[in-house]
Amino acid sequence: MEKRYSAVIFDLDGTLINSLPYHFLAFKDLLLEHGIRVDDKLLGKLIGMPTADILKHLKKKYKFNENIADLREERRYHYFKFLGNRNIVFSGVVETLKKLRLDYKLAVATGSSKVIFSHSTSKDFQELFDFVVTINDVKKGKPYPEQFNFVAKKFRIPSKRFLVVGDSVYDAMAAKKAGMDFIGVSSEYNSTKELKKEGAIKVIKKISELKKELL
Repeated sequence: MEKRYSAVIFDLDGTLINSLPYHFLAFKDLLLEHGIRVDDKLLGKLIGMPTADILKHLKKKYKFNENIADLREERRYHYFKFLGNRNIVFSGVVETLKKLRLDYKLAVATGSSKVIFSHSTSKDFQELFDFVVTINDVKKGKPYPEQFNFVAKKFRIPSKRFLVVGDSVYDAMAAKKAGMDFIGVSSEYNSTKELKKEGAIKVIKKISELKKELL
């Protein structure tokens, strides 16, 4: 029987790697340096969007004057400080990717920058993917579909033959706009209910469950 999909696109942060706690702390620590205490609930709702977009939302809320581009650059160093040298790839992810790549083209589409991606993962991990698109490669990140469309063009595969896997409602929104199926990964930031509301065909708790869905 022919496979339903030819390729799988993964979100990175919160889906493949446990980086969200460090991103969260980095935003809070950065703005605290500028005298702003960010509300946890508000920040949690924004996590999953590109850093610049999150900072724009926070600037609108807290009325600070700092330049977004400068803050984005500063935030990286806060993230690196909290991350340290930890291996933050979720358990079972590497094994699952190694199995999936035998049958599917694999890509990463992340709202993080190339610098964040390279510092958060090892070279061996990065080489598990056929293609990686970061926020540096597009004009608009998720919830816009530009990153997913970029991968489809690169692979020369129709959108309907892609599966997107991510932990955020913004991943789900972008997948829907790109005409791709979406499987959600539940997290403390996005519940099963929220992911299904945005069109997830299924919600899983961990990436290793994909083997049952795709192999």
